[in-house]
Amino acid sequence: MAWLRQRAGDGSQLVQAQTVNYGISVQDAEHICLRLMKEYLERYSQEAFEVAGKRVEEFAVNYLSELNKQAPEAISNLKDPGVQSAVLDAEMGYAKSGDEELGEVLVEMLVARTLETERNVKQLALNEGIAVAQRLTSKHLAALSLIFFFKNVQVNPPTAESFLERVKVLLRPMCADFGSFTESDSQYLIATGCAVRSIGTISWQSIMKQRYPGLYFRGFRPEETPSVAEILGSLENPSSAAVLFGPAGDGLLKVNAVSEEGAKVLGAAVGLTEIAPLVELMKHNPIPDAEIAESVMRDIPELSDFLEAWPVLGLGGLDVSLTGIAVAYANFKRLTKGAFNAKIDVWIS
Repeated sequence: MAWLRQRAGDGSQLVQAQTVNYGISVQDAEHICLRLMKEYLERYSQEAFEVAGKRVEEFAVNYLSELNKQAPEAISNLKDPGVQSAVLDAEMGYAKSGDEELGEVLVEMLVARTLETERNVKQLALNEGIAVAQRLTSKHLAALSLIFFFKNVQVNPPTAESFLERVKVLLRPMCADFGSFTESDSQYLIATGCAVRSIGTISWQSIMKQRYPGLYFRGFRPEETPSVAEILGSLENPSSAAVLFGPAGDGLLKVNAVSEEGAKVLGAAVGLTEIAPLVELMKHNPIPDAEIAESVMRDIPELSDFLEAWPVLGLGGLDVSLTGIAVAYANFKRLTKGAFNAKIDVWIS
């Protein structure tokens, strides 16, 4: 979202819409957002009061604009005390810092919280996310988002080329803020409840091989893999073999898919009833970790600092908590400008 700096005067509307019929007017929503903080702001000195008041007004403009864009009917939810509490918490966070990056993250989570009327895990995680995001810097947000991607996100493009382009779009914006992330920062993410220590640790290369075997295994020799004949024998149309398999060099073949999900879609398209042998074929001849690292850092050099820090800082032993997912998801939405369009329900439901 583009952070808005418009100012609303007395009696004006923060959000304009052709039709407004929500049971609560836009003027009412404006009043709620701007008055919630009055009691708190009056405790400040006159100068601080004025600065904080302008920031609250600015935040309300952006929040109501984004809410109106995503789900205008949800403005009526501002009557709910729980939503008002979340609005107050987010406004306080932005009033104290004036940080636009934080503001955008808070708006993203607050809009999602406004839509969540049922008291459930997602609502609670968003409440905690709004509170904890205010205690994180840009490098914490970047690290959290990058760990979230490697540990929790599955990309399913049809080809290696489209996979690489997709990952570049998603990850490059995070890399700029990773900066001087240290072991202390890792500990701080745990202290805030955004991350937890897992029982074991895993290399990022192992994660990539698990999620994208079509990219990080060299392939198979048909004469050495009996399942190939089994798969070919089950095809109603022999020419479908060209759809399933392609050359991988050095006399090897590869399944024409990037992920296991892609292999399942591919198999279903040619009428395979048993997909497991096709998926198994994807995992022949793994590429060494050092070669994977060289390839990824060559293709996405911006990721180098993060990937080199992975073993040094023990990032493979960190898991993102539900609160951390709420924050990381909002940061992804902020930085990728709509390119990351999965619903948060994929991870928190």
